[in-house]
Amino acid sequence: MKSLIYGYGITGKSIERYLIKNNIDYKIYDDNKDLYTSDQFTNNLKDNWDVIYCSPGINKADFTKLKFIAKEDVLTDLDVFMAEDTSIKIGITGTNRKSTTCFHLHQLLSKDYAVNLIGNIGEPVLDYLNSGAEFSIIEFSSQQLDKLKENKLDYGVLLNIAPDHIDYHGSFEEYKSSKNRILEAKEKSYENNPYKLFHWITGKKAEAINFNNLPFRFEIITKSIINDSKSTNMHSLDYAIKHANQHFNDDKYDLIICGNPAKEGFRTFNPKGPEHTLIFGLHANEINKCINHPEKKLYKNLSDVLIEISNNKNQNILFSPGYPSGDDFKNFEERGEYFNKLVHEILLK
Repeated sequence: MKSLIYGYGITGKSIERYLIKNNIDYKIYDDNKDLYTSDQFTNNLKDNWDVIYCSPGINKADFTKLKFIAKEDVLTDLDVFMAEDTSIKIGITGTNRKSTTCFHLHQLLSKDYAVNLIGNIGEPVLDYLNSGAEFSIIEFSSQQLDKLKENKLDYGVLLNIAPDHIDYHGSFEEYKSSKNRILEAKEKSYENNPYKLFHWITGKKAEAINFNNLPFRFEIITKSIINDSKSTNMHSLDYAIKHANQHFNDDKYDLIICGNPAKEGFRTFNPKGPEHTLIFGLHANEINKCINHPEKKLYKNLSDVLIEISNNKNQNILFSPGYPSGDDFKNFEERGEYFNKLVHEILLK
């Protein structure tokens, strides 16, 4: 059987490990030709592939084309996992707070059970295939759900839906349609409380605990500085502003925004609460057209923003970008780490 891995990122490499373990011959295709370091790579997409294993980041148009190339099937790592893994599978998705909900539910279940925390949260599912866990909590992105052949989840949870990833899906309706696929699970829920989810899944009441939180989700660096780098859409930005208004107790604070607004179709937003809206980065001019605020200013980079703040008396800051990283950073983690680094170098020195 001739197999092709399409996309050689984190997921593609996990698929490769799975194929090697199962003695399945394969070739690799990736748009980044700099990765072509061995004869395992190929430029030939139309080489009568029986099965194509597709990474989640592949765009919608290219994924559709693959269906006409593969002789038998186009699969994702999640298709393989759900067909072969024996654990009870819990899928969670939403525009916002899906990682946090997965993380908190994992903490509750892990007190009594062996649990995988996998998927879009950063751990490839095939690296945990039949690992001996009783439960697998799987975070799903809309792109993963869009490419999924069949939903074989035991439990599916839809937290919320707001406009996001329009650049991939083409419209909000298509995005919603993909998100709603989580509800094709055997059991479905819209619950967002991890204690109630625990009870729904196990039939038991969870003991109350102090949850650990993931970094860059409204992370309070100091009383006056909040790092919310995970904010990648207007819904999460609005959520952060409402909480910042409470946190700063009506004291003045500055909002820092950056990223690529194309993801949401350049929709407009009116931040209500911050005294100033400070916009930086390669997409600053595009963001400026989307943000309606009487006191906004554009900067070349984050360093310039923080240096100006350091010269002012008010140093209350909400760093909640509101957009994906675009051309400024590799991802929100790199962005959050860089913000913390500059904060300590410029403001907390």
